[in-house]
Amino acid sequence: MDITNYLTYDLPVPYKNINIYPATVKDYVLFNAYVRCLTLNKNEIPDAKVISMSNLDYILYATEQNVNEQPYLYWFDRLLAMCLKDDETFIKIEDSLKRYGYNKDNKAIFMIGEEIYNSRDFDKIKTIICEQNLVDLPDENISKEVRDSLEEAINYKNKLNGNKPGSFEDYIISISVVTGWTLEYIYSLSIRKFIKSIRRIDNLLHYKIYLSASMSGMVEFKDKSFIKHWLTNLEKENKYEEVELDLDKMKGTVSLESAKK
Repeated sequence: MDITNYLTYDLPVPYKNINIYPATVKDYVLFNAYVRCLTLNKNEIPDAKVISMSNLDYILYATEQNVNEQPYLYWFDRLLAMCLKDDETFIKIEDSLKRYGYNKDNKAIFMIGEEIYNSRDFDKIKTIICEQNLVDLPDENISKEVRDSLEEAINYKNKLNGNKPGSFEDYIISISVVTGWTLEYIYSLSIRKFIKSIRRIDNLLHYKIYLSASMSGMVEFKDKSFIKHWLTNLEKENKYEEVELDLDKMKGTVSLESAKK
């Protein structure tokens, strides 16, 4: 199902008998707490039983076994309430395993209203919610050890460059200062549009700086393609691309120095 039109205009995405709405900036903190139930990578757990489970099976299993003492099922319940805009549909955590359970084949299921949803439905709903709200899912093609190393490399690079990320509140204030948008308007934005606005504004500011520097004649860029138009596509297929390039350069330098010896 192509949901591009729904994403472009922040429309609710229909799935079976439900409509899934994008979360707003006002709900950002709670959304990011709840969405952790969708970003789990059960395949990192060295247990054949767990790896063979569906994602929904694992959430029920982890809740029943109190894995990491994290209320995954409760988070999923609250995430659905938020994204379906139907808080009354769902139930309190103490009754959750009565509503979320297993069918006669011992496969995980859950209910929304009177309709039963299975693990395939869970994965499709998960994909919709993550695309709607620009949630990065772990790349299962990269091992946990490598992914952790790449995340450390990103943090280290930001530290060297003095780039300490601002808080979410800082981002809200910054976009209000630059655009003149009221705080109330920003709170009503979808998380997706807010994040894309921040990225686009940052790209526009850098474009103006680089273009001015280039046209002044005081600075010359060896690679003319370095200056990307501010309307260039900002989506990255690989979030680790920059640190991977840095690591490749470092490996090349090490190999060259080794060859000299």
